[in-house]
Amino acid sequence: MLLPVLSRLKSSTSFLYSVGLMSLILVSLLLTAHVREVNAMRSETVPVLGTVSTLERRLAVLKEQVEVSELDAALRMGSQEERVRVFVLPAKTALDRAMTVFDLLRDDLTKRGLLGSMSAIEVKDTRTLDGNLSATPFTVRFAVKRDGMQDIFSLVKLAGLLTVGDSLSRAEKTAMIRATEEENPAGIVALEQFFAADLAAYGHDNRSFEEQLQRSFASDSFRAMFRTILDQSILKDARTLFQSDLGSAIERGRLWPIQFMKLDYVDIRPGKAKDWYQVDVRLSLLQRGM
Repeated sequence: MLLPVLSRLKSSTSFLYSVGLMSLILVSLLLTAHVREVNAMRSETVPVLGTVSTLERRLAVLKEQVEVSELDAALRMGSQEERVRVFVLPAKTALDRAMTVFDLLRDDLTKRGLLGSMSAIEVKDTRTLDGNLSATPFTVRFAVKRDGMQDIFSLVKLAGLLTVGDSLSRAEKTAMIRATEEENPAGIVALEQFFAADLAAYGHDNRSFEEQLQRSFASDSFRAMFRTILDQSILKDARTLFQSDLGSAIERGRLWPIQFMKLDYVDIRPGKAKDWYQVDVRLSLLQRGM
């Protein structure tokens, strides 16, 4: 009777041993799978965390830049708004100032041998425009060489502009902002300061303003893009004007900034001699609504 009992115990022990062994194997497999899953998650999560960290740092930098730009704009806005209201878009057209500018232009072109004649300026009645603006039209005729004609239109384009940013188109400013964000987001503050620079000060000493901005950027691609925009925008006309005798005369007469002018009509015909032209221009001086 003892033998059957021992036999059953041996069979039970073998069974339990087999079950335990299988359990250990199963646990090992599960642990291995878990380790693989953890490694896979780590390989995916670490780069993501690194990207998030970079984005968080960039966001913090941009927030600081926005705050600095807003403060700088607030400090500058008062004087710029005052200049706009007094000189650029006054409540009443300052015809004397505008006519004096054209007198200086005539004298400068004559001195340089670029002007044959300039007619008297014919002023029309002021008319109301949309957007709480009014305009005082006037016409003038020139017999002028090609270079002199370019000077006339440059002066008209610059009239009413106060800052470097005013002299850049939206596309030009957008290109510079995108290039800044790609190369050095922290440089946006320097770029905003460049946009806010006084146009006359830049025209006199453009190199200082340009070098100050370029210190924030090292790549040749940014510098090439920057140079292209500066040479293709109205800023080129500003440099030419303020570094000329005409620009100096305008500033001595306290005639800058010039009241905003809108080109209504221009007619260009060949003159009686080679490289001379007859140019009829109709402009409007803009002011705040009557």
